[in-house]
Amino acid sequence: MGPDCFVGQLPAVLERRQDDVRRDRRPPERVLGLDTLRLAAQGRPELWDPDGGGRRTASARAADGATDVELELGPWQALHVVFEPGDGPLDAAFKAIEAATGIAVVLRKFEVHAVSEGEDAQGEARVYVEYNHKTYRGASVSTNIVESGTRAFLEVINRIELAQAGARVREERSATTPA
Repeated sequence: MGPDCFVGQLPAVLERRQDDVRRDRRPPERVLGLDTLRLAAQGRPELWDPDGGGRRTASARAADGATDVELELGPWQALHVVFEPGDGPLDAAFKAIEAATGIAVVLRKFEVHAVSEGEDAQGEARVYVEYNHKTYRGASVSTNIVESGTRAFLEVINRIELAQAGARVREERSATTPA
């Protein structure tokens, strides 16, 4: 991790020139020479591509009242880092589950798809997260999207717990197996 780069609560606009030197169009105190940038902002960061107009969730983690955002910029590429406030019932449920389990994940994608029609229509929620450089997916169906999303998130947490338990068992077996 390099030095801090504070730009206040405004969106950071970063670009990489052909010579691989980064600069910020709104000069911060310091600009990092690494692909991790610490911004004095909190919330859910998104990366906006000004050329193509695409948006995607940034890989980030909270750090000392700021947010470390992982960036990968190609030559002459520019990105806008915009922080969306995390609010609403799903965000609250996800944060409560993370606090209760001690497993903090990076939400990569959340999708809702209708699976039936009518007054009692059901929706399928799909949650994609990253944890320890691995991607996990969970899905659930319900007439209540908050319930469906929360159950999908719980499925992801259970998959992570199962993977960790399996890793512990493999370690114990290898420790007790004679060489």
